[in-house]
Amino acid sequence: MKRMVIVGAGFRCYHMFAKTIRDRFSDRCKIVGVCDPNYERAKIYIDTIDKDMKYYDDFDKMLEELKPDAALVTTPDGYHHKYIIKALNAGVDVYTEKPLTTTRENCLAIREAEKKSGKKVTITFNCRFIPFFVQLKQVVDSGIIGTPLSINYDYHLPYTHGGDYFKRWHRFMEMSGSMLVHKSTHHFDVVNWILKDDPESVIALGNRVYYGNDDREHGERCLQCKFKETCTSFDWLEDDREDIKLLYFGPEKVDGYQRDHCVFKPDTDIYDNMSVSVKYKKGAIMSYSLHMFSPNEGFRINITGTKGRVEMSHFDYLKNDYEEITAFLDDNSTHTIRCPKTRGMHNGGDDRMLDMFFADRPDPLGQCSTSYDGIKSAMIGIAAVESIKEGKRIELTEFLESVK
Repeated sequence: MKRMVIVGAGFRCYHMFAKTIRDRFSDRCKIVGVCDPNYERAKIYIDTIDKDMKYYDDFDKMLEELKPDAALVTTPDGYHHKYIIKALNAGVDVYTEKPLTTTRENCLAIREAEKKSGKKVTITFNCRFIPFFVQLKQVVDSGIIGTPLSINYDYHLPYTHGGDYFKRWHRFMEMSGSMLVHKSTHHFDVVNWILKDDPESVIALGNRVYYGNDDREHGERCLQCKFKETCTSFDWLEDDREDIKLLYFGPEKVDGYQRDHCVFKPDTDIYDNMSVSVKYKKGAIMSYSLHMFSPNEGFRINITGTKGRVEMSHFDYLKNDYEEITAFLDDNSTHTIRCPKTRGMHNGGDDRMLDMFFADRPDPLGQCSTSYDGIKSAMIGIAAVESIKEGKRIELTEFLESVK
């Protein structure tokens, strides 16, 4: 029985880890402790997941007293490194939410702590487990399009999903590292994984053109806003989700944390409109964009190789019960694969990922990530922010070689 502890008792951990371990892996794993500065929020875990779970507001004390086998790190991104390193130093394996961390210095510190401890850090890169990305990787691995040379990847977040990041702690660079670190780390990792390559250099542009605009009609927070009916970024989370109310609106009285700030408040400092170019060591170049103010959610990805091109798109407004991956080859032939849509969080990726983590399933495609995988994807985002601020290309090879 693997004994596990949680640090960061938020919504994502509650649904992804705590409830899933309780419902599907109780014969293999047990969550024995939860650490969070907000007792009211942590108490919800104890009341609904396991009444024997112990509460702590001191992570070191929890590690010392409970001596777990593994720690689940699900705090805001800017604190990941602190708890990952503490767990490793205590001889504990770590499962951490993406991104691994938000700065170069913290990437280096985590890698050093991991090597010294002999323990392992695994990042929850669920895109590697989504069936259509698995299928896309298998197509590229088959060699049908030859050696990949060019990747075009455009991701669109709608006003509701994209705007939700501007309501919470994510809206501050200090906490999230920007959406190029917090959100795009998924996208960068899945490309790194498909290509089986390391990024070499990054150049980027970014600005904020929609959110954080105090001139727009708005209130202080969604919960009491009189503009709910006309606001494009207001959604069902605040009014209809009982779990959101339970985890955030009730415990708010303890620490004052609000998860429904107005998206137009001017204190935000992250970008909402971003474009990144990445050169890989084997020669491929990726052109990536992230826009957070679209009327719908989805993405398009094209990979062009020496023998052809493969493309797919996934948008919420498409009502097909399958995803199509199409290869266009140099001999003028076309090959289309239909991948059935899957249920579950993140297109079924979460369940498949946790099956591999906790049910000891084989990993022939290398879907389970390493700390180095986490560093590679995080560093593309970190370098992109550096590039935007400094107006120059950022080289990554020397740094990545130093942490291998």
